Amino acid sequence: MDIVGGGSVFVYPESDEIPHKPGTHENWQESFVIIFYDQQQNVGGMFRLGHEPNYQGGKSQIFSNVFSPNGVFHRTAHLPLKPGNRLPNGLVSGDDTLRYEYDGKNILWTLNDKDVSAKLKVDLFVPPIDAHKREGEANAVSYTGAHVDAGCAITGTVTVKGKTYKIDALGIRDHGWGTRDWNSLLSHRWNWGTFDKNNSFVVQSYLTTSNQLVKFGWVIRDGKVILGNKVEVLALIGEDGATNFGGFTRMTLTTGEVVEARFEPHYPSIASWVHQTICYDSLCRVTWGDKVGVGVFETSCNLQGGTLKPTVYDGSIGPDGWYDYQPLLD
Repeated sequence: MDIVGGGSVFVYPESDEIPHKPGTHENWQESFVIIFYDQQQNVGGMFRLGHEPNYQGGKSQIFSNVFSPNGVFHRTAHLPLKPGNRLPNGLVSGDDTLRYEYDGKNILWTLNDKDVSAKLKVDLFVPPIDAHKREGEANAVSYTGAHVDAGCAITGTVTVKGKTYKIDALGIRDHGWGTRDWNSLLSHRWNWGTFDKNNSFVVQSYLTTSNQLVKFGWVIRDGKVILGNKVEVLALIGEDGATNFGGFTRMTLTTGEVVEARFEPHYPSIASWVHQTICYDSLCRVTWGDKVGVGVFETSCNLQGGTLKPTVYDGSIGPDGWYDYQPLLD
């Protein structure tokens, strides 16, 4: 895929949409993520399905989050892998509640959990590019491995406590595989905005245990990539020192254009554990100039190295369960 100003970024072939042969490292993993929000109905979801075949005898990591006027469903689990959880064309969670599949043309997600279900199809209007290795290469690769973040559209149905919504949403998909050492991460920021088929951006930063701060980002506009020269992320953090309430991103592009985006949460932030790291994800309305879209503001702060688990969640959803929240934004 061409970069404005010359060059190109790597685009993974269609064959990489299905699971890869696992490596032998204890921290080898493969994960798929879909995050979406239907702005007209105030309904969305954040799903993550990861396989860690060499970790503690084999584990599957799932985030199952559904947002709706009927309530918010939050579940995080680290489950033993079972025979049959790895498909030729996808992955299944250890309890069979969450499924990712690629049918040769479409990415499909299926959720069947307590009082909530979903059947979703992903419209891949941004190619599966990998721009993570552009800056701070050794560190970024040690944490993320091969990695795709790409704006998309999502259609299908979400059913919450018996009420079915027909979804027409914007979002992002994420696919990573390779060695991922969560213990190397002291804090991070990941935010993105999808506005339509022709405008989206991704921004990331990592502070690692080797005391390197890595920042990078890019815009995809009209089928071309514009890389970020300078990235600044300001998170709005609550009194518990961890919950984020959205925030602001400023990115200077190689063209000289400045991207300034504001993130306002649609629902309370979701707190999810992955190994010894807790991530806070706020599903947001994103404003970039006169554009209004969908995005996520994700943060972590793991300066204690996972040795101190929070018991207070001031403004975020921590324990699994159902919550009677209404949308924060219309």
